[in-house]
Amino acid sequence: MTLTSGCAAGDNTTDSSAYESSSAPYDPSTEDPYTEDEPTEDEYTDEPYTEDPYTEDPYTDDPYDTETEAPDPYESGTCLNGTLPTSTTAQEVSDVDEVSCSASDAHYQVIETIPFTSDMSRCNSNPRTEYAFSSRYTINGATINEYVYCLIGLGSYAQY
Repeated sequence: MTLTSGCAAGDNTTDSSAYESSSAPYDPSTEDPYTEDEPTEDEYTDEPYTEDPYTEDPYTDDPYDTETEAPDPYESGTCLNGTLPTSTTAQEVSDVDEVSCSASDAHYQVIETIPFTSDMSRCNSNPRTEYAFSSRYTINGATINEYVYCLIGLGSYAQY
C-alpha cells in the first residue's frame, strides 16, 4: 500500500521544484496591513451616545390582531335590539346589539344564558322562551366560546 501526499500516485519524483510558488514570499517590513490613518475631527465627536435602539419593542403591535378579548356573554335581564327570525331553522343574524331596556328599540330580553353550546333547542327546557339566539366567538376559524340565549319578546315582539 502506498500513501501519497502532494503528488499524483505513482509519481516518485523528489524534485522540490514541483512545489515552488510563482509569488514572492511575504515581507512584513514592506507593508503593515493593520495600520490605519489617524481619525479626523469630522469622524468622531465628543457628544455622548443618546439613541438606544433597544428601548422600543418591535413586537408590541399584533399584525393579526389575535389578542382581542372575547366579548362578555349577555346576562339574564339584558335587553337586545335588532330582528330575530321566528323560524326554527338557524339563520345568521348580524344586527343584534345590547341596548337599555327602556330604549324604544329594545325588542328582546335575555331570560337564560347557556354557555359552551350553539344548540338553540336547549332553550326548549325553559317554558318562557319565545326566541332563541346563539352567539359564537372565533379566532382564525377556531371557536373560542359560544352561547345560547333564551329570550322573550318585548312590546310588539312579544309572542303571548
